[in-house]
Amino acid sequence: MASVRNPLAGFGLTILGTVGLSFLAGIPILFLPQRELAYFYFPFALFGVSVFSGRTTFLGSLGFMGALLGGIVGVYIFQSLFLPAGWPLSTAVPTWLSGSQFLMTLSFGAVCGLGGAASGKLGLKRIERLTDRAPKMRRCLKCGAKVGMSAQKCWSCRSYLPPT
Repeated sequence: MASVRNPLAGFGLTILGTVGLSFLAGIPILFLPQRELAYFYFPFALFGVSVFSGRTTFLGSLGFMGALLGGIVGVYIFQSLFLPAGWPLSTAVPTWLSGSQFLMTLSFGAVCGLGGAASGKLGLKRIERLTDRAPKMRRCLKCGAKVGMSAQKCWSCRSYLPPT
C-alpha cells in the first residue's frame, strides 16, 4: 500500500520541482524564431510543469502555493540569467513602466500556481481511494467503542470481542 507523506514535505518538493522545471522550460524561448511566441509558449509550458510538480502534494491549496512560489522564483532566475534586458517586446516600454517586468514574472508564476492547484486536487482523490481500501473499524458490542479489526479486547470496557 502506498504511504502518505507529511504535507509540508510535499509542499517543499513542489517548490523545488517547480523552480527547477520552470527554469528548464524557459530555455526553448531563447531559440524561438519570433519573439512573440514566448508569450504563447511559456504559459502552457509552465502550466504543464506545475501540474507535474504539484503531484507531490495531496492538498490543492499547498499545490497552488508551492507551484506559485516555485514558479515565481524559477521564472525570475531564468529572466535574470538569460533575459537581463527584459522579456521579449518590452524594449520599447518607457522607463516609467519598468515595473512591467516584475508583473510579467508574477503572472507567469500565477499560471504555475493554477497547474499546481489542479494536480493537488487530483492528489486528494488518491488519498480518498487509499482510505477506502484501508481496513475498517468495528464496534464493541458492550460499550460501542470503535476497535480495530484484529482486537481481542475492547480498549474501553475491557470486554472480550467476538472473533472476526
